[in-house]
Amino acid sequence: METNKHIAIPKPVQDLFSDLEKLKSAPITGESTILEKVLSTVPVRKPAKEWFFRTHPVHALDALVLELKEEGTTLILNPSLHSALIEEQCVSRRKLQLAINRQGIPFIWPMRYPNEGRTDTWALTAADAATTAVDNWVRMQPNMALGGYQISVAKIDADPVWPTQPFNELLRIAFKGSVVDSLDHPTLKQLRGES
Repeated sequence: METNKHIAIPKPVQDLFSDLEKLKSAPITGESTILEKVLSTVPVRKPAKEWFFRTHPVHALDALVLELKEEGTTLILNPSLHSALIEEQCVSRRKLQLAINRQGIPFIWPMRYPNEGRTDTWALTAADAATTAVDNWVRMQPNMALGGYQISVAKIDADPVWPTQPFNELLRIAFKGSVVDSLDHPTLKQLRGES
């Protein structure tokens, strides 16, 4: 005896966009998931020439750094190494200035101090840009004819949203893996030709 089996035949797929009322999303009720962004990197760099940026009015620190220009790396030095490394051409004192760009990316700007004994319009105009950027969104572009940076101020009223971490924590993040705390540091050995 044969049983009559009902085979379910799938209905043809309806055009999802034929009835937009059915496609509308209902409001989400209840608690929504709140995400908190974790700041895991803070670049150490000068502002890009296309950025508008602001500088923090308080968060800055004078420090000794070792700059490897070809590698694009800036390392911070333990002050106890100052006397041993002062003759190195790639070691200099910099103002580590907290800044932020319009995209909300904080960065540490290792600002160069003017060379003593001569006019250094590059460092002076960069310092002018940093001072102006405390209260304004500023763009700083190199201008060879001027021999310094051309400063532009944007007509933007929005205040920057600064990171909530303390400045020392931002520096810790920025220089993670880039602290020279002994004369046996691999970078110093490389500079001395020992490795």
